[in-house]
Amino acid sequence: MWNRLEGESDFEWKLRVCLAKKRRQCDLDWSEIAEMLQLDITPDQLRKVSVGYEEYDNYIHSDNGIAKRILSISDLHIPYELPIETFSDYVNNIDILQINGDVLDCQSISKFTKMYRISFMEELSKARQYLIDLINYINPKEKVVINYGNHDARMGRYLAKNLDNDIIELMPNNPIELIVETGFRHYDKRYKQKIYYEPIKDMFDVPVEYVDDWKVKIGKTWFVHPLAYRQGNLTTAEKAKQYFQDTDTEPFDTVVMAHTHKIGYVKIGKINLYEQGACCVLEDMDYMDGKLQKPQQKGFVFIAQDSNGNLLVNKTKLIDINS
Repeated sequence: MWNRLEGESDFEWKLRVCLAKKRRQCDLDWSEIAEMLQLDITPDQLRKVSVGYEEYDNYIHSDNGIAKRILSISDLHIPYELPIETFSDYVNNIDILQINGDVLDCQSISKFTKMYRISFMEELSKARQYLIDLINYINPKEKVVINYGNHDARMGRYLAKNLDNDIIELMPNNPIELIVETGFRHYDKRYKQKIYYEPIKDMFDVPVEYVDDWKVKIGKTWFVHPLAYRQGNLTTAEKAKQYFQDTDTEPFDTVVMAHTHKIGYVKIGKINLYEQGACCVLEDMDYMDGKLQKPQQKGFVFIAQDSNGNLLVNKTKLIDINS
């Protein structure tokens, strides 16, 4: 299978075999490969040259050096979500769609006033349909990754407060798990109907992954939606940076912070920090009314990475959609 293919140039043959060896798909050793390719170099020289072949291949098969394109949106706070057309520039041009928490607002089971708020079941079904429409619209090439936020976690806190432990063990902690992983049934007691909503992970050709955590790492970028919140610009992101420097045993170069509803970027040392804003109609949410806090901001982030998962800062975009 490693002989030269019909119509294959010398370089294409060399590239194919050396990349296969680099990626552990070829059982020949470097001396056998050098002999087969009739190269007048030592096996060790060929092994070192193959590193350049791999970098070249990653470059020509990427978008100007971009190996991974990630669209990260957060803080949808359904039913206050922005229309999916907000992300029209990224349709059919994304590898990973990353949803960084607070898909639902969970307003009816919050500590805030319940006046004028839709039911949890209505919010749940609306959120499910929005995610279906969004994934179909963006059409990511590789996968969808969703982690939860503090508003999504309201469901677990509500259940813990109102149900016995034995009943809680029958329930998920998070509405995103219901939407993505297990599906759910609406038992309409008034009309004696049962409506089944299948899990959306079974509805798409690309994997739809729910991460049962407030954080997820893709390449060398952390996408996070913590409970912690600080008032200053990018101070919550800086706190997250310090947390991962204490806990992450693998290198990282970027933290993308949801939750704060602010937009900003700073580089501290070798770590890039982004606050990505919110993707909801902030004007319709009154949680901050009268608290004299700085205005919230709408936005999201496009993350560009190279083949090793490193951030390509000059190709990464923080999108401000407040105007």
